[in-house]
Amino acid sequence: MRYIKQLGIILAFAFAGEIFIRLVPGGLPATVMGLLFMLAAFGFKLLKPEHINECAGFLSGIMAFFFLPAAVTIIQNSSHILPVLWQLLFIGVITTFLTFFVTYGTVRLLQTILNRKK
Repeated sequence: MRYIKQLGIILAFAFAGEIFIRLVPGGLPATVMGLLFMLAAFGFKLLKPEHINECAGFLSGIMAFFFLPAAVTIIQNSSHILPVLWQLLFIGVITTFLTFFVTYGTVRLLQTILNRKK
């Protein structure tokens, strides 16, 4: 019964994000808006991690299952993807390294700023 309650809480935030996006136009996806609502609930201590911990852990454990439809679609459309596969891989590798170095630089910059304040 507690899993159903925890899943209900998670789905309620997802539904709130859907409703908000329908009422207020914007470029933010409804799922992200639902997560922001959940973050606000955690921040204002309206929700505690214990309220959704078990269900969220279970959903994280089976996350690969949710990517099956996308993987099947990629396989079905492989004739369109194979001609540009090298370009996709190139973009993936470049953006991975770029993200790594930008994150590293940001962390180093923040560490330097915080160490100067001490």
